[in-house]
Amino acid sequence: IYTTICIACHGPDGAGNQGMMGAAPLYRSSDWYLFRQVENFRAGVRGARPGDQGGALMRPMMLQLADEQAIKDVVAYITTLPN
Repeated sequence: IYTTICIACHGPDGAGNQGMMGAAPLYRSSDWYLFRQVENFRAGVRGARPGDQGGALMRPMMLQLADEQAIKDVVAYITTLPN
């Protein structure tokens, strides 16, 4: 899931690409925080407001996660990335 949805912006090591993409590093975030942010993007709490350009890119990616188990799986993978 990470390779398909996240790697293009956040990189293979989860370090992010804050310059061109505005993609934050993921590897330093706790699992509960990552899970909550994915839920926020999916619910439109993040990424649905006008002017939130970074969130507008992120939200459709998070909507590709099929269900709660997919969210847990990608978060679990992110927590294995070296930091």
